[in-house]
Amino acid sequence: MKNKYIFGAAVLIVITAAAALFLSQNKTGGQESQSSSQESDGLQPSAQPKQTVETTELTAVGGYAGTGTANRDYNGKTFVHLVVAQLPNPADGKFYEGWLVQKEPTLTFISTGKLEKEGGDDFVLLFTSETDYSNYHDVVVTEETESLGLDDRVETHVLEGTFE
Repeated sequence: MKNKYIFGAAVLIVITAAAALFLSQNKTGGQESQSSSQESDGLQPSAQPKQTVETTELTAVGGYAGTGTANRDYNGKTFVHLVVAQLPNPADGKFYEGWLVQKEPTLTFISTGKLEKEGGDDFVLLFTSETDYSNYHDVVVTEETESLGLDDRVETHVLEGTFE
């Protein structure tokens, strides 16, 4: 099941990169022109953005059980971050939330959203942004209090990993 998500993430990242490239090349201020169509027909393979998908393993911390994988890529237009985790169901009144963390120059973190149950013990999170978060090297999955929702407060760490 884990390999299916990793393959799916890679396909999604390639599709996102291709879509961003296509959209950026076809923006002509609201007007279409034949010259832009002819120019795009002559694109060389070297004009394609370099795919730089990074992957890290997530390991359990603080007495929790589970594993996971996180991927990220920035194609010059879109940052894509995927977390696939194998975790037990959260405690009653709790949910799992993903975070990207930057430790230097000051500790900064952003919520990447709630992990959704995909069946069995798989939880998945897909985060996209026009902001490049490539300098956020640490990934954290936390167990959060449902009644507080996505409140930008980090609670109990469950899984952690670091992009090199």
